[in-house]
Amino acid sequence: MNPPLRVGGNTKVVLGMSQDISKLLDEWEYDPFNHVRKIVGDDGREKMQVRVELGILQMEVDGRPDGKRPYGMDSLLDYYESQLEEYASRRGSDEGFSLDGEACDELRQEALLYYHRYVLFFELGDYERTIRDTERNASLFDFVWKYASNKDDALILEQHRPYIIRMNASARALKDAQRHNYEAAARQVRDAMDRIASLPDMDNTTFLYEKKRSLSVLNGMLKELQARKSPSPLDILKVELARAVAEERFEDAARLRNEINRLSA
Repeated sequence: MNPPLRVGGNTKVVLGMSQDISKLLDEWEYDPFNHVRKIVGDDGREKMQVRVELGILQMEVDGRPDGKRPYGMDSLLDYYESQLEEYASRRGSDEGFSLDGEACDELRQEALLYYHRYVLFFELGDYERTIRDTERNASLFDFVWKYASNKDDALILEQHRPYIIRMNASARALKDAQRHNYEAAARQVRDAMDRIASLPDMDNTTFLYEKKRSLSVLNGMLKELQARKSPSPLDILKVELARAVAEERFEDAARLRNEINRLSA
């Protein structure tokens, strides 16, 4: 195999084995309503792919979404938590341990990777992994909030706390709804609404917006769940509508509402 040929700056032209993905793109045309899938990679591990207009994104479904192992650890959060353990072991407590601005920025970037993945898991109906990744990011939020040397670094994450509570609860509720346990699903939503409502106030536009929006979305889901008794074609459509609303897929939601209205009539 020929080595890559550098052409100006960091651009590479790889000679020899074809790197062209045109065939893959032709086999999977872009469709905004059907753009996520799971595959088994050459390494035998399950992966997730996202078809975007200009290509295909691929990520791992377990571990870090990009497949990297920073400092030989599963994630940067694991690395910094191990640093905390070493510090506390030497000093006898965690007093004085802190995360500088660079560490906080690295952790925010990692949280963003998990965010992109759990949104796609939710769209695919993989609620178990949605729950796992939202809980993982919530733990990262807690870690940064507790140890950031500059609270402004922590607030960048904390302003999104209502959203991550909402996504975690939505996944838990829809998982229960799949088993027709609507009472448990409604309880998940009510608990999340209570948690969001009790969050300490922040003079932050994003936080206030996320809090209001999350409470509104969860309230809509709660009404749908409370109206449920036994599954029917109409009930199934309503669950799909609740999911579309939670994901903010407004075109899908409009289509589902029209179908619900048609069946109701």
